[in-house]
Amino acid sequence: MSSTGQSSRGPCSDVITPMDFLRKEGYRVGNIIGEGCYCKVRQAEKNGEKLAIKIISRNKKSKEYIHKFLPRELEIISEIKHPHIALIKRIIDFGHYVYIIMELAENGDLLNHIMHHRFVPEDRARKYFFQLAQAVDYLHKKNISHRDLKCENLLITSNDVIKLTDFGFSRKCIDRKTGRKVLSETYCGSAAYAAPELLRGTPYNPMMNDAWSMGCILFIMVTGTMPFDDSNPQKMIQRQLDRRYPYPSSLNKEISMECNALIVRILEPDVIKRATVDQIIRSPWLCRHRNKSMSC
Repeated sequence: MSSTGQSSRGPCSDVITPMDFLRKEGYRVGNIIGEGCYCKVRQAEKNGEKLAIKIISRNKKSKEYIHKFLPRELEIISEIKHPHIALIKRIIDFGHYVYIIMELAENGDLLNHIMHHRFVPEDRARKYFFQLAQAVDYLHKKNISHRDLKCENLLITSNDVIKLTDFGFSRKCIDRKTGRKVLSETYCGSAAYAAPELLRGTPYNPMMNDAWSMGCILFIMVTGTMPFDDSNPQKMIQRQLDRRYPYPSSLNKEISMECNALIVRILEPDVIKRATVDQIIRSPWLCRHRNKSMSC
């Protein structure tokens, strides 16, 4: 990975547009394939290689994002590499923009896949979920929490492999001075995937919030529906605490007992009893996939 650090804002950097800049760097820039609060993602190509470019403008962002979240994201993506995390090819910090060039996942994101196919068959969901668990386990072992795990941030490659992306809310969970694990107090991510302790505004363990979000993703994959309705936060929290996430009556397939048992262990409102990512990987449901000879 290479990074250019042209941080000066001379006349050229003020006038040149992102499209002009990228073309000068040799990229053929295509359509927007993703858009969030803090960025746009465009498809691109260079030397025959298909890529995705995340374009972040400093002009339109809050001071908190520019001075807190963006530096964290750039630091973290610069030091991680895993088969199930979208590979960062290059980071360019130039003028008012940051460009993150990464591998392209040609089959889009998991949410769009579910919307087109209603749900993910359980065997395939097991493969996808195992790949996600491997990526999150890798991050947690490096004391990094993603803090925005959701179906939209899981990309599917042309050879049907899951890649985790978007580290805009990620953070390290170790205090640099003391070496101790720290709790998060920032409300971030998507409410529909957030654990009850985060929604209640209490300091929370970001890694255990990641685990909860994984439970939501698994539920969505196998049922095609959200476990909790986030239109009314107070009712949502109560349903979380009451462990009420009924399977849709329209679901015309059986969910295995092992899969259901894993969902119950992850969507546990008591953070002390909730399954960790390591426990998720060692669950009987995922052991079936882990023991297969197929490559993950």
